[in-house]
Amino acid sequence: MKLTHPKALLAVGAVVALAIFAGVTYSFKLPPFKEKGEIEAGEVCSSLGSPSTAANALKKVLPEETSYSFDDDVDLRTDVTDTNYESSCFVTGGGKQLLVSKARLMEDEAATSWTNWVKGTASNEASTQSLTPFMAGDTAVASSRFVAIFVPCTSAGKVPGGQYNLSVSAELKQAGDSNDAAARDALIKLAKNAASYAYAKAKCDMSPKLGG
Repeated sequence: MKLTHPKALLAVGAVVALAIFAGVTYSFKLPPFKEKGEIEAGEVCSSLGSPSTAANALKKVLPEETSYSFDDDVDLRTDVTDTNYESSCFVTGGGKQLLVSKARLMEDEAATSWTNWVKGTASNEASTQSLTPFMAGDTAVASSRFVAIFVPCTSAGKVPGGQYNLSVSAELKQAGDSNDAAARDALIKLAKNAASYAYAKAKCDMSPKLGG
């Protein structure tokens, strides 16, 4: 009678155990088979602008989570003499805040002054340590974790205090798998998209200088 080698039995047992483990983890969506949530264009914040453009940008910068939620808050400008406009979008997933986007109407100021101010609005100082300029608005800066654009809005004489601009920013609080260059590019697209929305809703009359 031919006997089965003990090592062979151990190998077969290990394979069976591994198959059972894989089946259980997949069934209960445990790592590495965690269910991946979808970022649907119809669910993103309206203040992020074109839904399809915003969703595509978010897919490139956000980490994979089982689900995503979007909380939007927009305070519209009532007429051309009003100096108030604000919006904010909070993106969460996996019990964590993933990204925050903000826009507000404010008096125009020098590029250096505005840049220093907007950097201070970031919750994490590290997000703004590698900011470099790009072409958009009157002034624009971005890193792989933070982006901001100072967009011309209301010309002098239309409201008290002279020209007003829109300050539009987005901070990535939890990074995805994209490299720094790709994440920066996606954040810039997201900020330009949000700036276009804010420009229209804030009843602006100056060229936003956002490019293509």
